[in-house]
Amino acid sequence: MPEILLIINGLKHHFPRNFPTFLAIIGAMLCMSGPKTMLNISRWTPFCYKTIERFYQRRIPWLELNWSLLKNFAPTTESIIASDETIAKKSGKKTHGLDFFFSSVLQKTVKSICFSGISVIHPYKKRSYPLLLTQLVFTPYEKEIAHIQREKRRQAKGNKVGRPKGSLNKKEDKPLAPTFRLLKEQLTQVKSVIPLGIKHFVGDGKYGNQTCARICHEFDYDLVSKLQYNSVLYFKYEGPYQGAGRPKIYGERLDYKNLDDKYLVHQEEFEGETTKIYHLPNLIRKSFDCPLNIVLIQKTKAKRVSQVILFSTDLGLSHQTIIDYYSSRFQIEFNFRDAKQFWGLEDFMNIKENRVHNAANLAFFMVNISTLLLAKFRIKTENPLSGIRDLIAAYRAERYYRETLKLLRKFNPHILIPEHHDPIASLGLIHS
Repeated sequence: MPEILLIINGLKHHFPRNFPTFLAIIGAMLCMSGPKTMLNISRWTPFCYKTIERFYQRRIPWLELNWSLLKNFAPTTESIIASDETIAKKSGKKTHGLDFFFSSVLQKTVKSICFSGISVIHPYKKRSYPLLLTQLVFTPYEKEIAHIQREKRRQAKGNKVGRPKGSLNKKEDKPLAPTFRLLKEQLTQVKSVIPLGIKHFVGDGKYGNQTCARICHEFDYDLVSKLQYNSVLYFKYEGPYQGAGRPKIYGERLDYKNLDDKYLVHQEEFEGETTKIYHLPNLIRKSFDCPLNIVLIQKTKAKRVSQVILFSTDLGLSHQTIIDYYSSRFQIEFNFRDAKQFWGLEDFMNIKENRVHNAANLAFFMVNISTLLLAKFRIKTENPLSGIRDLIAAYRAERYYRETLKLLRKFNPHILIPEHHDPIASLGLIHS
């Protein structure tokens, strides 16, 4: 596997003692069949199970590894940073961080563990490069707060809506929600390790709030996200001062049904559906303490109107840039898909904290490795349709070929066998 050696050799200084183990695990992951568990990995490497177990137990700087791997291959100019969460269903009772999390696929809460991933995305090449995967574990205080809130909701059923009579306004410094607490920790790590000139953070609708905007501001990022389709927005008041009291801030409320054509920047019709894009670069929302750069996308078909509201805290972004940034956010979902489908994020069987962290980040690291190897593989095979299954099939064929050569040379060391094994490697390819 000379390609792997050339790519990974620069990471050797992160493993002063067990770099051969790390290299053997990477080689096994690229050609093995079955689940990516420690036991199965040991079957495909020359090392015993205890050696693999000790490797999973050590602390590995995955963020530094991914950055060392990507800084020579991945473009960082005009890149954005994105974050999202994913879950991995688990049974049993002993897995670290095991709890009930909502599954967007099943549309219900399931017994699982949750991870928050951060990736660097190049919006114009539509390519995402994973950096770090961190497990979301609720603290005892967060569990207590969640329990209190559930009890309040149960008691509030059937009661009058609103706060109790005679209660006063109280401003309390509430702790960050678990998602944003973890996001702040991850951004702190990224800022301390990676000297990136990235200016924008992109998240889905869950990150489209004031809490995330403040966190991004702390790390000198501008937020790009999505608001609810019926969010209340206001124009900035530009009239004269009334002469008494605080100056007026909110002007006319945005009416989605009667938008001025001066804000229309694009319109097209396709198969009876009309799409209009409006750009309103300086609107106010009461839950934000800064003006928002709004892009409103309305689609009308058979007199039914649907709309999407994208926004950025960077008032200088064009409407097309905001659309490109937000649409490229979905590339991180492909990172999660590949990590689960091919590299063991869904089927690892570790239960201890450090081993769970290493198993998840190894899957994320393999996404980067496979991306780099797949680019070379497509050039080699002259087939741009080749995918990860083709890559795995080729490496597995190479492994079988070399193991067969070893057996033949035991019987006859003078036998001449050509090293050209491309016809053998092509047997298992899907896109040949």
